[in-house]
Amino acid sequence: MTAISLSTQRRLQQLPQIPSVWEGDRRHVDRLVEELELEDDEDRRELIVWVDGVEGVVRSMEVVNPTMGTEAIVRALIKAMEAPQAPSQPAKKQKIIVRDRQLQFHHINRPPSPP
Repeated sequence: MTAISLSTQRRLQQLPQIPSVWEGDRRHVDRLVEELELEDDEDRRELIVWVDGVEGVVRSMEVVNPTMGTEAIVRALIKAMEAPQAPSQPAKKQKIIVRDRQLQFHHINRPPSPP
């Protein structure tokens, strides 16, 4: 798994921290629009959502190809922090909860891997 760059880490460290718990998940979406018929598994998509459980708002929502790795959910988390959907303001969370335990090992403050 790719580490988060130092410049991204610095940007995130400058955000104010709020006493909030965010929940993130990635689920298959069978149909994005009622008229869209999905015939092949290749046409399937997954929805990544980050929700602020304290404020009760969706901070980030993104539809991705299922072949994209766990970096996609981390990227959506960074988007939830830096450019959240209205009415939320940019901020860091106090705690996150994810269903996929593999994501717990991708630390935001981890330095990049040596070359």
